[in-house]
Amino acid sequence: MGREQKRKELKKYKNKKIEEEIAGQDMMKVSTILKIILGVVVVILIFYYGLAIFVTKEVDLSSKNKSNDTSESDNSNSVSNAILAKNTFSQVDDVYYVYYYNFNDEEEVISNSIGNLTDYTIYRVDTSSGLNSNYVDSNNSNKNVTDISNLKVKNPTLIKIDNDKVVAYYDGVNEISNFLNK
Repeated sequence: MGREQKRKELKKYKNKKIEEEIAGQDMMKVSTILKIILGVVVVILIFYYGLAIFVTKEVDLSSKNKSNDTSESDNSNSVSNAILAKNTFSQVDDVYYVYYYNFNDEEEVISNSIGNLTDYTIYRVDTSSGLNSNYVDSNNSNKNVTDISNLKVKNPTLIKIDNDKVVAYYDGVNEISNFLNK
């Protein structure tokens, strides 16, 4: 092998080595970009599930402990006409009732009798939900409520609304039971 051929092979070897280094750097850039994208996706998922668990209660961690064999259904899924308290005066019906109570601890006396109000739609509001906490006060209620800005209810409360005006207001188990059993 002559000197000239050795130089050519050495030059090829150097060019090949440089190309490999450039390709390796490109791969490092691509892997860095992929790692950044993956990190952003993970942070977004953690943020979403944090909100779903702690704020909106969309994800219930306690359901993992429940047995699939039980006949009890999830209260949040079985409640018909559930609304938020802020939507009390914005329903499409002209005359309707709004029943405020804790979905997890409903009074049997009332739940058995509430079905007697078949003439009107009954909307239900969960007083234990954090989204309704601005309208629930365990000590004081406002029986002279005129609009959503001064709505304060106890647990349980039943309000009859006719054309966006409160026409009847019953709070406490006794008042509601007396009205329903008339």
